[in-house]
Amino acid sequence: MTLGAAEEPTLDEGVIVLHQDNFDQELAKHEFLLVEFYAPWCGHCKKLAPEYAAAAQELAQQDPPRYVAKVDVTQNDGLQNRFEIKSYPTLIWFVHGKQRPYTGDRVKDKIVSWITKRTSFPSKELKCDDIEDAVKDNKLNLVYFGDFEGQLYKTFAQIAVEDDKFKYFHASGECAQEHGGKHNSLSIFRSFDKSPVHLADADRSEKAILSWMNSASMPALVEFSAQSMKEMFATGLPMLVLFSNDKDAEYNAIFKEASQALQGQIFFVKSGNQQGIQKQFA
Repeated sequence: MTLGAAEEPTLDEGVIVLHQDNFDQELAKHEFLLVEFYAPWCGHCKKLAPEYAAAAQELAQQDPPRYVAKVDVTQNDGLQNRFEIKSYPTLIWFVHGKQRPYTGDRVKDKIVSWITKRTSFPSKELKCDDIEDAVKDNKLNLVYFGDFEGQLYKTFAQIAVEDDKFKYFHASGECAQEHGGKHNSLSIFRSFDKSPVHLADADRSEKAILSWMNSASMPALVEFSAQSMKEMFATGLPMLVLFSNDKDAEYNAIFKEASQALQGQIFFVKSGNQQGIQKQFA
């Protein structure tokens, strides 16, 4: 039976129950909606169920309320095929009906904070005199200077909603000059290396901004570790590794100088371990 336009969906402990007849109708009602595709026999789904229900109930109490939904794929193979669900549970974040990945954890507090951040504007407006204090305790900060309108500001806002690595702030364009920035541009304030660093004027597409942010999120010269390697591999940039136990050698200064000259293009890495990369991950 097809639901009428006025019929309300069933709620299971605060979670909207979706099926083939009401899926598109409900998706159209919500600007944002997290949907779990699950199977009743799935152990991981059973583990998630109380966390998901608790998150749904807390989100419903917010102002404005937020919502989560679920689909039993064993009863809705059409939706399973449509969204190419291969494992359970699969969580998909819908924004204006379009699919986005859910990258949060599967416990109540993390689900709530992840959704709240992405349905709010996470950037804080600052006065010029407040910028230094606002950024000093954070490793990475992205600050927009300029008019709170236009394409760059919209791109900044979209990145702020979806990213969890940086802290986000916006301030009027008159604040930019004292920090070496420009009106209607972006600057990264960081707790290492030269700071702030400023977005080049050449390419302001979302892809270019994200690439610039990734490059600026790591120091020019990094100490070799499993964690630093994982972070650098994620950026896709090439890296040059110096294995040496001689801290006083002249080439250390040359290596450091080169790392600063090529920051954002190549990662320069130092390690005191001369036995190879594999040893670091053993």
